[in-house]
Amino acid sequence: MTTISNQPKILIVGAGAVGFSVGYHLHLSGTDITFLVRQGRKATFDSPQKLYCYDDATLKNFNDYNVIEDVKDIQPQQYQFIIITLDGNASRTSEGIDLLSKLGDIVRDSTTTVIMCGFGSGIREHYLEVMQIRENQLLRGILGTLSHQSTANLPVHEPTDPKQIAQSIVCYKHPSNSVGFQIETNNKTAAKQFIAIYNRSKVSRCGQVSPAMFNIYSSIGFPVYAACDILGWPNFSTVIANKELWHLACRAQGEIATLPQHGLVGKIMGVVMGSRMTGNIHLKMERDMLPLDYQAFNRFHHGGKVRTQDIESIRNSIVEGQRQGRPMKALKELLQRVIEHESANQNM
Repeated sequence: MTTISNQPKILIVGAGAVGFSVGYHLHLSGTDITFLVRQGRKATFDSPQKLYCYDDATLKNFNDYNVIEDVKDIQPQQYQFIIITLDGNASRTSEGIDLLSKLGDIVRDSTTTVIMCGFGSGIREHYLEVMQIRENQLLRGILGTLSHQSTANLPVHEPTDPKQIAQSIVCYKHPSNSVGFQIETNNKTAAKQFIAIYNRSKVSRCGQVSPAMFNIYSSIGFPVYAACDILGWPNFSTVIANKELWHLACRAQGEIATLPQHGLVGKIMGVVMGSRMTGNIHLKMERDMLPLDYQAFNRFHHGGKVRTQDIESIRNSIVEGQRQGRPMKALKELLQRVIEHESANQNM
């Protein structure tokens, strides 16, 4: 690979759906991209690769990036940003903690900014504790595209060509506002720099989210996915039609939003985000994401890949609520139904 000296350099930890989606669009922005993958996996992710884009039903070529397998290959000050794509649960495993600790040793005394993509209660605090880096050195990021591995075997809707899906490593779909990534603004300078880099792609935009809103985003959505899981991930009109379960999920969502740590913003969201508005948001998302099957994607992602992270976040919200003297009645009932549903499926 020929490196241009003035290219921004970004390391992406993990070469999954999140890593390849954000990496491809940063590549379009003229960024020097390197992926850090597990030992023995380099050949699987070597350049070039193809991504399938649902936006225009075409394959995109992704080349001229580097792949490394060892943290020891990373030098201090080598990268302007390091994007860590581990989910919240993986970040807390012994392997995840070891990786975060080693990365922290490298960047601790540098100007490198770390962007974490994991979700869950207390996950930011976990990163800071393990990596021992400065508060303003850590930003949180959200992937705005819906991205999945081509092996996910999701239903195919026209004009999607399954032969093109088979040629790709990752498939992605932008929301209607073309925001492919969003970043926390607790360090406004670093956030502004990343947004400027990302937006050079001209085909995908990077949005910004305040720390307060990020705290809510990182926990509020899981009750809805829990309801979908209990019902077997049907389309959203079917989920909403189950009024008793839908209202339970929305009450649980409100209990999370109005936790004291979410402040006035959370109180407002707890009132505004009732069953009707929440339903309308997901119904619109279901329409806008076509030809990607929104609920099939949610089944694959929230019902499988990051399910442990989602359930753990619900448990943490219950613990936090009870610590504040709140019964969290709806959220506890919803979690119990998820557990019973899972148990029933295992016994079939």
